[in-house]
Amino acid sequence: MNELLVLALLLPYYYLATWWIVRRDMRRLPPEKLARCWNAASFGAAVLAFGPLCILVHFIKGHGWVRGPLLGLGWSLVAMPDLTLAIAVSAFG
Repeated sequence: MNELLVLALLLPYYYLATWWIVRRDMRRLPPEKLARCWNAASFGAAVLAFGPLCILVHFIKGHGWVRGPLLGLGWSLVAMPDLTLAIAVSAFG
């Protein structure tokens, strides 16, 4: 029963955090980089289909192959607190 409760709380957080992070970044991008990102329809589909994984793809598309993966990985860990906690426990625990 606890697993179901955790899932019921984390799924909405995953989608809302993903939507917020990508929207926040898209508002700050210059027009030439924004043109490489998703349009409104594909953005919604990516968030619903892939969840936090689309954060990494967005930052690679919007910021390029050098800076994008680092930003995307960092923001993905913010969007997935349970994964971040698991990594920290395995690394330091």
